[in-house]
Amino acid sequence: MSLSTFLRSAAMAVAALALGCSAASAAEAVKLNDKQRAKGVADAPALIQAAGVPCEPADAYAVGESSSKGADGKTVKLQVTEVSCKAGGGYLLTKDTTTNKVDKFNCTQAFSQNAANNKQAKCVLPGNEKHYTWMTPLAQQYDQACVVSNARWMGAVTDHGFDRYEVACDGRAGFVMDVPFTAESAKLSFSNCLMTKGNSACQYTTEAQAIQSLQAPVKQAQPSCTVEKARWIGRVTSEGQDFYEIGCAGKPGFVLQTTTTMTYIASVGCDRAGTLGPCQYTDAASLTAEARTAYGEKLKAAGITCTVAEYNLVGTETATKRDLIEFKCPEQKFGLAAFIPNTGSTAKFEAMDCFTMISRRKECGFVPRATLDQHLDVLIKAAKKDCDVQQVTYLGRGDDDAALVEIACTNKRGYVGVVVKARTGFDEVVSCNIAKSRKYPIQCEIPGNGTYVPPAGGSND
Repeated sequence: MSLSTFLRSAAMAVAALALGCSAASAAEAVKLNDKQRAKGVADAPALIQAAGVPCEPADAYAVGESSSKGADGKTVKLQVTEVSCKAGGGYLLTKDTTTNKVDKFNCTQAFSQNAANNKQAKCVLPGNEKHYTWMTPLAQQYDQACVVSNARWMGAVTDHGFDRYEVACDGRAGFVMDVPFTAESAKLSFSNCLMTKGNSACQYTTEAQAIQSLQAPVKQAQPSCTVEKARWIGRVTSEGQDFYEIGCAGKPGFVLQTTTTMTYIASVGCDRAGTLGPCQYTDAASLTAEARTAYGEKLKAAGITCTVAEYNLVGTETATKRDLIEFKCPEQKFGLAAFIPNTGSTAKFEAMDCFTMISRRKECGFVPRATLDQHLDVLIKAAKKDCDVQQVTYLGRGDDDAALVEIACTNKRGYVGVVVKARTGFDEVVSCNIAKSRKYPIQCEIPGNGTYVPPAGGSND
């Protein structure tokens, strides 16, 4: 399974708010005067419109003038105005006095830059003191009980169109939140603090708090598990899924699968973790030995002979709560896999060989496709067909686990056939020409298949 890397620190472009305003030093307590407030209130509507921010102004303040270096190295003069909004967060708006272009920085961004360097401007209006309150409705899409009590801007991932923030929740574990620049540029997304390391590590939430935030989905997976340790394994971004290893107090742990908003999807024991493993908190080797024995007993109870040498979790059928397990055993030369119901499932045990697996669009790992193709070469010759198998397409599954196949021969002869469940022969096998003339539901589709031209008096059967 290919898991996307969450942190792309190289792409994290942090734009400093170089606004060392002449009206007052950001390092000092700013005394608001009526004239600057009046000017700010007067200028705010036009600045807000030019900046394109969603804000109905409640208050405003003309902070003063600043300067910065433009792309050409020339000094650019800026007029800085702070606005607080009747709803949502406030902003620092900077107007280029030459081009009249207006840029925006929200007050959480400004707060974070000032915390790192007190020469940077920050919001000072009373309405912007709690600069983070605008985040609560967004944060509650991840944790409904989260009331944001603090936040910091971590940077802008410009290539993907979002700003990254860490949020703190009152009395609860916080998390990382990616807020799109616009509704079109990206989607709002969230990450548990277990995902962040190094310079990107959470500052408001401890590792212990982040681990405990997993309790709800863990209880759905294993009610008796008390989370003692946890680590993030990875994220499948395209499917919106996260994977964690969970260490339980006094019992074996497991791998937890959730949505990126922490909704439980499934769990897998460390003995079946496959490419998600190996587990670090659980002795998977001893569990694997026990599982081999347990699986052997289940197969025996189903009337299947298999001395389990190895096994592999292919996947989990969520709707029926069944695991698809492939087994390696010497008694089953065409392979063996089985849907095995998990605890609480009312679905049935179902076994199959690799002919059926491929017909169901699943590949076997212990039995290569070439082994099956070679067996079909034996069967087609036993059916008295002039054919050395060159290529096989597995078309699907027929009644009673019959395998529907198309066979292309080296001499351009071609056939479609139905391989019986016992894999001892064909229930029916006909040439591509006959299948076409009789309008069979399965047809030859391999390019050039069945184009053999028989000599005079011969047949292309």
